[in-house]
Amino acid sequence: MGGDALHPVTLGELLAAREAGERRFPALLFADLDAGGLDLSGCDLRGSCFKETRFGRASLAGSEVMGCGFQRSLLWGADLSGLQAKKSFWQEADLSASKLQGADFSGASLHRACLRGVLAAGSLWRNACLIEADFRSSLDQLTDLGRASFIEADLTFAQFEGANLQQAIFCGAALYGATFHRSDLRGADLRMLDLRDCHFQGALLEGAYLDGALLPEGLRL
Repeated sequence: MGGDALHPVTLGELLAAREAGERRFPALLFADLDAGGLDLSGCDLRGSCFKETRFGRASLAGSEVMGCGFQRSLLWGADLSGLQAKKSFWQEADLSASKLQGADFSGASLHRACLRGVLAAGSLWRNACLIEADFRSSLDQLTDLGRASFIEADLTFAQFEGANLQQAIFCGAALYGATFHRSDLRGADLRMLDLRDCHFQGALLEGAYLDGALLPEGLRL
């Protein structure tokens, strides 16, 4: 087991291979699939296509999905902790309330992705495209991005209302029009950033690093 990579073409074949202990499934083509609760944790799925697939409550924990396409897929409540998702594609995907602790989305494209209520402490988003991404806390789930790294990410018009961003790093990030209403930015690194078009009503900024940053008019620290 674990020798040559397998290429199942149906969900049944994929489940059978997983039960047999296989973990290498690169370049799968499973668009528009009902895969709720599927366990693909620890698998190599690089280069696969899962466009518009429904992964609610599924597990991809610790899996390798570099270059995979998850455009418009539904992954609410999924376990994506430790996911290796560099240069993957998640445009308009719904990852609400998913577990993303320690996940690496460096260089990934998440334009208009819904990430409300995610648990993503220590996650990596370096150079990621997060234009119009929605990280707002939901009514019953706090978005946790403590110690997350957004170095050089594009966060234009991203929404962080009510999110925990303690000690998050934003060095070199594009934050035009980003909203941080009622978010917790204590200890966050916002140095040398242009924040003039950001919105911070009710945000906690005690201990945030703001050296050299251009601040919005009227912002009180």
